[in-house]
Amino acid sequence: MLETWYVAFWAGLVSLAASTVVLARSIRWYSGRASGLTATADSMSLQPRAVPRYSPRPFSLGMGLLWVASGALLVSLIARTVAAQAPPMSNMWGYFLAMGFAMAAFAAWFGQRYREPALPLVVALVVLLGLLASERSFDSAIRPLIPALQANRLLTIHVTIMTLSYAMITTASAASVLYLVKSYFPGFPGLPPTEKASRIAHTAATMALPLLTVGIAFGAYWANSAWGRYWAWDPKETASLLTLLVLVEYVHMQGLRKWRGRRASWVLVIAFGSIVFNMVAVNFWVTGLHSYAK
Repeated sequence: MLETWYVAFWAGLVSLAASTVVLARSIRWYSGRASGLTATADSMSLQPRAVPRYSPRPFSLGMGLLWVASGALLVSLIARTVAAQAPPMSNMWGYFLAMGFAMAAFAAWFGQRYREPALPLVVALVVLLGLLASERSFDSAIRPLIPALQANRLLTIHVTIMTLSYAMITTASAASVLYLVKSYFPGFPGLPPTEKASRIAHTAATMALPLLTVGIAFGAYWANSAWGRYWAWDPKETASLLTLLVLVEYVHMQGLRKWRGRRASWVLVIAFGSIVFNMVAVNFWVTGLHSYAK
């Protein structure tokens, strides 16, 4: 008999897949220009804003499915924590589950707030592909934690904050990708205006910076109690610090007019790349103290 957390996980995957399909269908994938005839039968072109970029009803349905997916992944996360008597820190499958929930929830929140289907569509695709890869590559079985990770509330807070910050950076990066595509190809259909994409990216990045800062601080404090030192230049620590420095650079660039726009957007894309490097290269190719890298 399947465990509750595993059933909820697959319910979340199905809802995610349905959400991506509906959100993609809600977007009007054409130029957005309408044509017509004048009184003298001459052809005329209407302004792009005359035609909405998406259909409201499919958008609402797609967002609803994304919220359902977020809820199902949250149920899976809670049920797995109860079953294991510990947060999902023992392996990469559980960590991907936590990341997937946070990313889906933030994508739903930002998409609902800004009434923008392209952003949650991109993030939902990333989450769907990531969770499918996790299911294929990692063992989902619950394993006991090593002694250093057991019964430590401070570590749980640290991992939770880091997960939320990485999910927020993913949202900022997705909005930056939309900005870059629209800026390089202005006629690309279905995407938000560059001003809107930039505003979403900036909001998400400025929310991620304090989260990541506090998360790293909690991690250093916990490391001192677990390993007797606050900072050891462990590969995981160093990679997290790199992401923080990239975010600080982005915020600094906002005060420099010539470094806004495309350059700032590329910095946020690099920030997401540093997270991927942290989770893939550091976890599987570099020896470190963090056990879930095995």
